[in-house]
Amino acid sequence: MTTLLTVEGEEALRRLNGLNAFYMSSSTTQVDARPDRLASGIRTSSARRTLQETVIVRCVTVIEAYLTDLARRLVDDRLERLPPADPALASLVEHLRDSRIGGLDQGRWDELISLWSAGLGIAINQRYSGYTKLVALRAARHAIAHRYGDMTDAYRKHHRQRLTKEGFRDPLLARGPLPLTETDVLAGLSLSLSTVRWLENAVATS
Repeated sequence: MTTLLTVEGEEALRRLNGLNAFYMSSSTTQVDARPDRLASGIRTSSARRTLQETVIVRCVTVIEAYLTDLARRLVDDRLERLPPADPALASLVEHLRDSRIGGLDQGRWDELISLWSAGLGIAINQRYSGYTKLVALRAARHAIAHRYGDMTDAYRKHHRQRLTKEGFRDPLLARGPLPLTETDVLAGLSLSLSTVRWLENAVATS
C-alpha cells in the first residue's frame, strides 16, 4: 500500500494518470456512418506512432522531474536542520548544494541516481526491482527524442530480448525504427506509476 508523503509524488501520479487517460481516449478509433472515413481517434499508422512515442517521452519526463524535484526538496529540508555554522562554512555548503542540484535540471541521470544513493540514502539502482526496465524505458525515450525514433546502441543493449523476439538474429546489429506497440506504451505507463509509488514508500520508511 502506498503512503503518499510528498506533494511531488501526488503531482507525478496525477500527471501519469492523466497521461494514461489521454492515451486510452486518443488511441480508440471509432468508425462513423461512412466506412471510408474515421470519425475520431487515430486516423493513420503514422499518427498512432506519434502518439505512442509522445507517451513514452512524457512518461520519462515525469519520472525525471519527480526524482529531481523531490531530491531537491529533501536536500533543502536536511540542510535546514543543520545547526548554525559560521558564515564561511554556510556559504560553502550553499555553493556545493547549488552546484550539485543545479546540474540535475540538465538531465544528468547518473548524477541524480548518485544523489539519491549517496546523499539521501536510497539506492534506487540497487533496491528498486524495476530499475533495469526504467533504464530501458529511458533508452527508448532517448532514441525517440534524439534519433527520430530509430534504434540506438543504448536501445539495442537494453532491449536485446525484445529485438530477438522481433526476429533480429543479432540484436546488437539491429537497425530501423523502434518496435513500438500499445503493449509497450501501457507497460511504460505502468512502470512509471510503479516507480513513483515505490519511491514514495522508500522515502516514507527511510
